[in-house]
Amino acid sequence: MKAFGYFKGMPYSISSEDFDEYRKFKNTLPREKIYEHMLQVDARHRWRAVVETHDIFTGEELTAGKCVDGDFVFPYEFLHYYKNYDIGIPCDYEAYLRDVVGIKDGGGKDKGGE
Repeated sequence: MKAFGYFKGMPYSISSEDFDEYRKFKNTLPREKIYEHMLQVDARHRWRAVVETHDIFTGEELTAGKCVDGDFVFPYEFLHYYKNYDIGIPCDYEAYLRDVVGIKDGGGKDKGGE
């Protein structure tokens, strides 16, 4: 299982990733389609956590949890960061979304992560 989106400052033992590294990801799939897919990850593969979590920049209270999508796992909070900040997704997750899930390239550079 490949974990991503567990940023430093989040309440998980594996939270060691640097948020700014996600600003460097240059995705080609349409940002809206990526977000829609992540929102629709089957409810059987999404768990809410009872830990308290907050936006690492604003302090806004967030819903904690984890989502499993194929061989990937990401915190539920990642949806908040992806929607509200200029970050991308790791290239191997993007390849999974394109090759396995079937999300099509938007015909140009996605603005996410630029």
